[in-house]
Amino acid sequence: MQRDIGHPNGPFGLLILALVSVFGTVQIYFWTDRSIWIDEVSQLLNFPLTNLAQAFGPLPEAQQAGPPVFNLLLQAISGLSIHVMRLIIILLTLCVISAAMFGAFGKRALPMAAGLLVLLSLPSFLINGSMLKFYAFDAAGFAIFAAWIYAKDRSAGLNFRDIAVLLAGLFLGVSTIVGACVVVGVFLVLRLLGRQLEVKEIALAGLLIVLSLAYYLQIGHATKIQITAFPDAYGGLGMEALQRFGDATMELFRIRGAAILFVVCLVALAAVAFTKGAERSQLSGLILFISAILAVFLGLAAIGKYPAASSRHLVWMLGVFPVLAGAVVDCLLRSLSYRRSIAIAGLAVLSCIFAATGLRVVSKWPPQLVEGSSDQVIATLADLPPSQVLHYFGAFRLIPLMIERGAPISHHSYAPSLSTHSVAIDPSYFDPEWNEMDADLFSELIEDMLHNDPAGWAKMYIMLRLRGDFRPLARFVLDAAPRDGSTFYISSIHAVWPGDTGRATHGLRQVLDEKSCDYEPVGVFITLLSPGYVLKVNCPKLP
Repeated sequence: MQRDIGHPNGPFGLLILALVSVFGTVQIYFWTDRSIWIDEVSQLLNFPLTNLAQAFGPLPEAQQAGPPVFNLLLQAISGLSIHVMRLIIILLTLCVISAAMFGAFGKRALPMAAGLLVLLSLPSFLINGSMLKFYAFDAAGFAIFAAWIYAKDRSAGLNFRDIAVLLAGLFLGVSTIVGACVVVGVFLVLRLLGRQLEVKEIALAGLLIVLSLAYYLQIGHATKIQITAFPDAYGGLGMEALQRFGDATMELFRIRGAAILFVVCLVALAAVAFTKGAERSQLSGLILFISAILAVFLGLAAIGKYPAASSRHLVWMLGVFPVLAGAVVDCLLRSLSYRRSIAIAGLAVLSCIFAATGLRVVSKWPPQLVEGSSDQVIATLADLPPSQVLHYFGAFRLIPLMIERGAPISHHSYAPSLSTHSVAIDPSYFDPEWNEMDADLFSELIEDMLHNDPAGWAKMYIMLRLRGDFRPLARFVLDAAPRDGSTFYISSIHAVWPGDTGRATHGLRQVLDEKSCDYEPVGVFITLLSPGYVLKVNCPKLP
């Protein structure tokens, strides 16, 4: 009797799974040892929380928000090093995704290996999966949904165990609210088409929807401050929103990931066409769920209810992708007995692209990491003698955080101080009249806001970005400079040197020139996320 190569007792399947595990271990080793960027700085400013109730609402600092499960996790691990926190987050994510695939594929090693390989070869997963933000938990939740719809026996109705599984996925993330409702809807439609739908299933689905609605209200409360504070990032309707969605998707998968996804989808459609029985039924159900969830999210984006402004907002796709890849392999393996030539052809195509992907990734080791410049900025400040250091732009958040975490930079004197507390911003601050205001009056109002308004930072950050003029912030910062003509330093993060017109660094240079200051960079750190610099500055002595 021929041994099933996808069975765990088959040495070939176990060997492939072992190789993928080694590959993944090396990838995780590389990608978790990287510097934090500004969004992670803002997130970490909140932890540890002063009380656990804060995990269920808007986070107290820097306009941040997240699902309670992730907030509670960060509360538990925030005292650890950045590297260890990254490891914990990505390993927990992989554990959930692997458990979901085990639920879908059982002990068959090759489908699991295929899913993990495509996932661990994507830089976008390694970045977001180890980021100190909740995005990877969205992916984990969607892996649960995709695995459930693939594995669920449609001859058996929806039960409490199914609801418990779907709720586990729901409470992991934010986009999971939509995913949970769509996946149960798809299942009920399939049951209805098969004339098997029962009243108790509708009641259970109603329970899930009610709990999803309650969770939606909680998430809406938690994220309201963040979303309303960035109208330029989260706005957009119709074709503009759909264009952003498409751009974010391409940013997420990039060319290599998109090519793999394209081939997997082609083979999946061929498998549905040529297989039969349970193989066809399971794979077609998964494809139907993927199609439905894409249609729903595109519709929500078009009406302004799902602002997919960045690839980070679409990380949920990375939970579906490995389950789809594994499901196609699983389907082909199980159809070897009656569609041998077609199954072998499909497996050969997938094997070639998976192997080529893995080898290409390995050939690029060590990879070019996507990281922030915080470590470099802190190291530069640590090497300087005791000095006056002025915060600029993202440094208002970075420096206090790193001092609190024990960075060796407390020998400097820092100024100015600025509250980064989260606050709701009145939409009137985004009215066109602010952009049309006289530049001197605008600067005067912003500087006064920074000096006297506890919510000044939150208002200033977006108002200056919308206007494209950061001189008011630079003037506020330089008001704290030594008046005796002595040398001081300026540290900044999430800003490029020398900077483009209308951006933060350009505004700083304009004001330094206005004040006839001499300045030169001590360190310029060009990174793909949150670049930074440290300047040495001398300004004329003031009377």
